[in-house]
Amino acid sequence: MSLYKAVYQTVDVPYRRVGYYGDITEPTPNLVGFFARVARRLGTGAEAPALFHLDQGMGGGKSHALVGLYHMASSPEEFFATELGQRVYDEAARGAAAMDLARATVVTLTADYFSPGSTNEVFGPATNLFERFVWALVGGDMDRYRRYIDAGPNKGTIQQALTESGRPVLILLDELMDYVLALSDVAHIDTMPGEKAFLNALMDACDDVPRVAFVVVMIRSELDERGYPPQALDFRDYVAARLVRNGQTVAVTEAQDFSAIIRRRLFELPEHDLPVHDLTRRYAVAAEQAWREKVFDKLGPNRGLSGFEERTAASYPFHPELMRLVREEWAQVSGFQRVRSTVAIFARTALHWVTEHKAGRWSPLLIGIGDIPLTVALEQLLSSGLLLSNDRAIQGYRAVASTDITSTDGRTGRAVVVDASLRQDGVTVAQPAPAVRMATALLCYSIVGRPQGRRGATKAELLAAIFGPAGAAVPYPAADEVFNKLTGDEGLGALEVTTPTNAPARWHLSIKQTLRMYFTAAMALVPPEARGKLVWHEAQRLASKGTFDDLVLVDKPGDDRAPLDKVFEGVDSAENRLVLLDPRRWTLLNGKDSASRDDITALLGLGDHPLRVDNAASCVVACVNTQRRDIALKRAAEVLAWREVITQLTDDTEDELRDARSKHDDAAAKLRRDVERAYQHYAYLVRAGELYVEFKRFDDDSRTALNGGHVWTALLEAGRATLPSALSAGYLAALLDGFDRALTPREVVQSFYKNSSFPLVTSTDEIRRVLFELLITGWELIDADGNPLSITSPGQISINSISQTVRRRVEQPGRIPKPRVQTVDTLVPSGMVAAGGGASVVRDDEYRADPEPSTYTPPRPSEPAVYKRYRIELTNRSITSADTRDQAWQLLKELAKVIDSANRADHQLLSLDLTLVTAEGDQGQLEAKAHVLGAQVRVEDDDF
Repeated sequence: MSLYKAVYQTVDVPYRRVGYYGDITEPTPNLVGFFARVARRLGTGAEAPALFHLDQGMGGGKSHALVGLYHMASSPEEFFATELGQRVYDEAARGAAAMDLARATVVTLTADYFSPGSTNEVFGPATNLFERFVWALVGGDMDRYRRYIDAGPNKGTIQQALTESGRPVLILLDELMDYVLALSDVAHIDTMPGEKAFLNALMDACDDVPRVAFVVVMIRSELDERGYPPQALDFRDYVAARLVRNGQTVAVTEAQDFSAIIRRRLFELPEHDLPVHDLTRRYAVAAEQAWREKVFDKLGPNRGLSGFEERTAASYPFHPELMRLVREEWAQVSGFQRVRSTVAIFARTALHWVTEHKAGRWSPLLIGIGDIPLTVALEQLLSSGLLLSNDRAIQGYRAVASTDITSTDGRTGRAVVVDASLRQDGVTVAQPAPAVRMATALLCYSIVGRPQGRRGATKAELLAAIFGPAGAAVPYPAADEVFNKLTGDEGLGALEVTTPTNAPARWHLSIKQTLRMYFTAAMALVPPEARGKLVWHEAQRLASKGTFDDLVLVDKPGDDRAPLDKVFEGVDSAENRLVLLDPRRWTLLNGKDSASRDDITALLGLGDHPLRVDNAASCVVACVNTQRRDIALKRAAEVLAWREVITQLTDDTEDELRDARSKHDDAAAKLRRDVERAYQHYAYLVRAGELYVEFKRFDDDSRTALNGGHVWTALLEAGRATLPSALSAGYLAALLDGFDRALTPREVVQSFYKNSSFPLVTSTDEIRRVLFELLITGWELIDADGNPLSITSPGQISINSISQTVRRRVEQPGRIPKPRVQTVDTLVPSGMVAAGGGASVVRDDEYRADPEPSTYTPPRPSEPAVYKRYRIELTNRSITSADTRDQAWQLLKELAKVIDSANRADHQLLSLDLTLVTAEGDQGQLEAKAHVLGAQVRVEDDDF
């Protein structure tokens, strides 16, 4: 409010009307008592003080009180008809015979609206305080004005002028120090003693003349932050001493009045009862056991659920905790009491939520600490005097609020990001921005020191900031999730936590350039391409070829439009290769991985646009998982941010430097783990009837596609690779029988790298070994003339020969096949002894195919064979009865005949998964024969 605007009506302000002023003014005890003393002085002959010095109150209040005094003296009938006026009248008239303020004169000296030595239209020819006082007192009567001016500014003249007015006189002197500051200028400094003398005489005269009251507004020196020259300071001390001696210092409001004042100034008086009872009942219903035990019971007296209805009735529509914070903590900061922006905070807050409610959007049922909208009220909060006009602190908290909580448009800020993450994770909190509300509450708790030297807020206080009533209740686990995300590594950057002894931990927002703030600022500057580059660098560093012959790294091309044959140039070779793809371009399982799948398929020679490759069968591709890559990218950003922080710290911050290095090392270790886990996927060629790409992934975090050993083991389990010395001659014979002609040794070797029907082998020596085993078990190696070669060791096989040929040994015409026998010794690997100890003979003729000549004729090239896949599944079939055991025996006997090597049928692949639960010792030679075939055998205890 402005006394000048209300009195001289230079602007059509609503409070110039007495009725409006009465509607918006809360009749606080201090204000009523002050007005009553002034009214008793003016309207009665009773003893009452004449001189008053207005002191600071909550929300300012000085100008508000001066406007009210003006209305009381100039329009007493209207004023005393208001609620405030009635209380003032009752208080003033108590013990007095009668009270009459009719025809009172108000001398209004708004010292911040005129200058020394200058005239204006309000005060006619007057140029100093004495002349302006006289002009206002005589109402512009020039003759009386001249007479009193000629008599001089002494006590006698002033007493005479006040007495001769014949009516009550109220003198209001506002913002005296603004006038004194101008008076101390060199152009007017000579007039300062005369002004001092006048004010001294006026204060004395008012005390001596009945029905005269003088109210001075002059801020005390300890509360004034403006700089004044020595002459002005001396003037203030001079006047202040006489105010203390002759008058009363009055504060028109107190901290406990703030809630009532705010409600009275901002809201219309309700015509019906407020919905407090129903609302507080809903709050009580929503407070389930977890909320009571972990939050409300820990808040302290007069802050929990006990007495909540009474406190809400006194603060509605504001939450009692917000009013408690203002009344008991903010009000202790003297600067908070003397600025108009104190009221503006709550005016903007109320208007914001009323507007949101009218627009059909979410709004709180009680406006709490976290509901001050920083998008529209941040500047009012920072300039409210809480920070004592400390520009550095104001700038610091402005940056913290906009960076950590929300920007002015509400689109950015770490708390805004946390809210988006919570929504993505499906956390239901029954409100659109719980993280922003909680962070706003933390700012309000952090901006000033709290009782007993504490800082910030407890977890219970922050959780309570987003608590909602029944119908909009917040589950405690969801609120706890909001807290954890907000205070976690990806939460508020300016957050600090302290853990007092025997007290709960406290969180606060700091404007000190802490290590966390360095990190937050550095994180914001990490470019996205740097994160991807670091992840790829770590992937290359962690990758190992293991059993593979080579590890091939494929970088993201500089031009995304580069043709694939250029991107994958050099990948194809006659080696077993683990191909590692750059995560910046290739990822799998994000719902949009078709481009990566197409590239991998093309690399393996298939798809709509296959590359021309010769050795796709020996190529295994390792690729990153999209979701886990994103985790690794975030971790890479942390590592890069800590590296930047370390460069910013100096040697004089040794402790912080040590902590930064420790955090960097921790983030780097987590990055390595995350990169390993991110590489879940691998792909390779499979032939099962038709040729296709098999995409597989590791679900066990202990295995990664970056490790060639892990990938090779997975290929072993899938029957796509072999262990050293595990490839059997029988398996190779079956593969070679699938060709319509005999192959050269070189073609055999190449098949292991070109043909996906062949398994991956550990080395060419393994191929040489198994070829030699073929030659001693019914095969032969012939030269270009068809003559058999005598080979006595694997080393004698020329595996790169294209003039020799590998074929089954040709029997002499008319030769009768001998019964086939195999000894256990030929079936048991080296180091194993057959059951029974000897080399007993096991005849298996009855399991062989019929001895009749084979009727199978290999298909001619013009008639390609049609292959079908036969899969038989038999799960946990009991074979305890003789019938079922015989049925199982007949099935296995038929399988033995079908795959007999004497049967020249065109078989290609065999996958066998056999589980036999039997008494120990009844397994026969299953293990030995399985090892000969190259199968993996696991023997496990069973509680069958």
